[in-house]
Amino acid sequence: MTLEIGFVLAVMVVAMVLFALGRFPADLVALGVLLTLFFSRVITLEQALGGFSNEAVVAIGSIFVVSTGLQFTGVADRIGQWIRRISRQSESRLILVTMLSVAGLSAVMNAVGAVAVLLPAVISAARSIKMPVSRALMPLAIGSLLGNMLTLVGTPSNMLTSAVLQQYGYGEFGLFEFTVFGAVAVLLGSGLVLIGRNFLVPTRLGSRTVQVGPSTEAYRIQERLFEAIVSVGSNLEGRSLKELNFGERFGISVLAVEHAGKTTVSPGPRYELSVHDCLVLSARETDMEELQAVYDLDLQEQIRLGEIALTSDDLKMAELVPMPRSEVIGRTISELAVRERFGAQVLAVWRDGMPLRTHLGQLRVEAGDALLVHGSIQALTEIRRSGDFVVVSEEDEEPTRRAHAPVAIVILLAFVLAALFKVAPIAIIALTAAIAMVLSGCVTMVEARNSISWRSILLIAAMLSLAEAMVETGSATFLGEWATQSLGGYGVLIVLGAVMLIAFLVTQVMGNHVTVVLMAPLAIDAAAHIGSDPRMFAMGVALAATSGFASPYAHPSNLLIMGPGNYRFFDYVRIGVPVGLLTVVASVVLLMRIY
Repeated sequence: MTLEIGFVLAVMVVAMVLFALGRFPADLVALGVLLTLFFSRVITLEQALGGFSNEAVVAIGSIFVVSTGLQFTGVADRIGQWIRRISRQSESRLILVTMLSVAGLSAVMNAVGAVAVLLPAVISAARSIKMPVSRALMPLAIGSLLGNMLTLVGTPSNMLTSAVLQQYGYGEFGLFEFTVFGAVAVLLGSGLVLIGRNFLVPTRLGSRTVQVGPSTEAYRIQERLFEAIVSVGSNLEGRSLKELNFGERFGISVLAVEHAGKTTVSPGPRYELSVHDCLVLSARETDMEELQAVYDLDLQEQIRLGEIALTSDDLKMAELVPMPRSEVIGRTISELAVRERFGAQVLAVWRDGMPLRTHLGQLRVEAGDALLVHGSIQALTEIRRSGDFVVVSEEDEEPTRRAHAPVAIVILLAFVLAALFKVAPIAIIALTAAIAMVLSGCVTMVEARNSISWRSILLIAAMLSLAEAMVETGSATFLGEWATQSLGGYGVLIVLGAVMLIAFLVTQVMGNHVTVVLMAPLAIDAAAHIGSDPRMFAMGVALAATSGFASPYAHPSNLLIMGPGNYRFFDYVRIGVPVGLLTVVASVVLLMRIY
């Protein structure tokens, strides 16, 4: 082992540790890897920045836009409506239809987008047959990952594997080269979940089904409701809610104010209090005692307005599930400014199976949280369009551009046919489809820019520099030789199985993108050393890297369902390990037969 190889492997190990610890954003770690390799002169400037012009990166960004076009025109939403219709009165039918539907969507659009679109529909369908939401949402996430295996564009990691394969000079994968493996994985995975649902799929009776009554009961909002009247001569008279700052000082939320017989729900920060105003407050008893010690308020024994404020015909309850890679993750509830931006009120946060109802202002949003909000239908619509949350409510939002749905379908079909017949490189075809979505009005240019996960783009482009360094310095060859010396005597089947098993385990911690960058060069070199087909080993890595079923942190789709399903870490392990191992074993058998 040369000094250069040792250095590259050390960088790789440090990066793996940082990714696993999660103390720094993954894209920041990846950029740090790029700069380290450049300043140490392991790679040139062209090699360091080559990832940003890589075909896979361009294609991945374009696929995000195409996915958004399918979502905003209601193409994906139609599938959600179909799920609700066809799965009535049958739990097994709901699970099967959900998994097959989301798998089909995930073959051509981003898995997180597919889960986000179908999440409200699946919850609604589960509620209609009195099925615990937790038994429906885990199959939804698993189905989305299985569907990623159906096509080259199903997930960025497939295209990334293809890019690494091309770096070695073996040519890229075809659009449907994954399909036979993905189809078998979808069928076997769906069958296993269906047959083993009683002991593999968790039943969480505490998971929320969002509707006005049961939702407030699950969050126990009524336990913290108080009503108080501003008395004559009170030191509250004429002062605004912003000036009083009840939330930060006392941990108290003002849900509504009644003035002269008119009730204002979720009053804004400029609202000024008057004598005889009746305030509906969400607070702990100790917080109310502190408030009364400072301000003149007459606490009412009976809650008269609380139910009215929460159950008005014009206002709805909903849960906001943060998108896993959204900018809202890590920000406080106060910083989100939900009331100021949208006119809605955050009533509680569901985290780790428990509702948090007071002192919310300084609470930082975490992936897997669910925020209970109260606001108008218009407010919920605006929150949906922000792209930061999946809104789960009883109100189905009509897609804003349903008339463009036929155009979006035509663009999708043209994209698939052009890729199938290799009219142009996949990056150019995907970019053309994305531009067509914008020019046809399926998405606006602003929506197109916002739809792209720039963190993913930075992560992938920067990590390609590590793949380049592993090839350039011979680090991948060194690891490949070590692997074949350790396992080569057992034959191709054992080596392939070991590589895929390692990739499956690594992806639970690192995620699929990082797993591909680390494992694909090793697998390709290992294949070359034992005289096997490098394409077979690269395909094996891609399939195993997509099998992030056994950890909530392996894929954003898993995090997206964590809050609404009230899942715990072991729930993912219990179902994810059997599905993942079945996928790996089936893939090894198929790969050996086909290649």
